[in-house]
Amino acid sequence: MLHEKIKQATAHLHDQLEQKMFVGQIMDGSLTFEQYQTILNVNYVTHFAVEDFLFFGLSDELRQKLDIESRIKLPALLRDFEEINSAVGTSPKTTPGFIDLSSDASILGAIYVLEGATLGGNVIAKRLKTNEQLLPYNLNYHYYQVYGDQLGLKWKQFLEVLNAIPEAEHEAAIKNAVSLFEHMANTKTVTTTVTLVPPEI
Repeated sequence: MLHEKIKQATAHLHDQLEQKMFVGQIMDGSLTFEQYQTILNVNYVTHFAVEDFLFFGLSDELRQKLDIESRIKLPALLRDFEEINSAVGTSPKTTPGFIDLSSDASILGAIYVLEGATLGGNVIAKRLKTNEQLLPYNLNYHYYQVYGDQLGLKWKQFLEVLNAIPEAEHEAAIKNAVSLFEHMANTKTVTTTVTLVPPEI
């Protein structure tokens, strides 16, 4: 199946990205506020750059099958930034040159990366909510819980659409997934101003 091919082709990049996104620190409860801010930055920069182009570049048929509007995550990231009183840099959106937007297959390959990043969201949110370093900030982790109890269903629906791509178009999907993973791994965080401090105990 195509999703297995993409998973195999991007395994090394996935491991690199997990290190950049402090997955180990998230899971062992040692993530700092500054590291959490970095994670938000990388996710924001990525979604700001590609989300509109990917989601609205799909054919109408696939947009409808995926209920694409319900998969938009940028507003959730902006709510997370608001919670930490952090201002994000903005710039005009331009077509991202690092990914292929010419076919449904290539676009779905890139969306695989975004949807896959969401897949562990509920587990990550649960860990963050028990992190003693983050508790004083009373954060809600909107991005990580963007699908709520629909997470499993959303992933299953996406895989059904992805795996229906004809084999002749698999390479385009795989190539785009690799490109987006590489972009995220090399993303520099945007400049932010943080004024939030935890209350004194």
